[in-house]
Amino acid sequence: MGFYTEYKAVFDAVKAALVYVPAVPAEGEVPEVPAHGVASIKTVVLGEQFSLGALPKAIINAEPASIGPAEMGDMLSVKVNFSVVLVILEYEPKDWFADVISVMGDVVDAVLADRTLGGKAQNCIPTGFAPGEIKFQDKLFYGGVVRFQAEVWYAP
Repeated sequence: MGFYTEYKAVFDAVKAALVYVPAVPAEGEVPEVPAHGVASIKTVVLGEQFSLGALPKAIINAEPASIGPAEMGDMLSVKVNFSVVLVILEYEPKDWFADVISVMGDVVDAVLADRTLGGKAQNCIPTGFAPGEIKFQDKLFYGGVVRFQAEVWYAP
């Protein structure tokens, strides 16, 4: 696989971890499928245009990545940095912990449920957690940013 394919796979895996899919009960020979994703988020956006309706919304953004030699052979260690911007409320929360920080925590838990992101990374860790105000199109929203770093070993 080329660099783009391996790099993009990290973001696709993060989106898959966040998109909520409700449980499907067992029926006949079809086994039960448990719910997964973040139920407290209505929309997850990755690299596409979006409107600010349907809150809470998670927006996955790529951030600068570092590339260096890996400890194994000719492989490169790519530190894929990304943020998940959470636009949660249009009004100031009554309780930051219940209304905002709990949703941000759900995002961390969903990503850390499989720190290899389905085998797309060696490891993925949170590197920042910042609840606060978010400004889009000169309008103030409330939510926060959770930053992550995923390490990918790439063989050119």
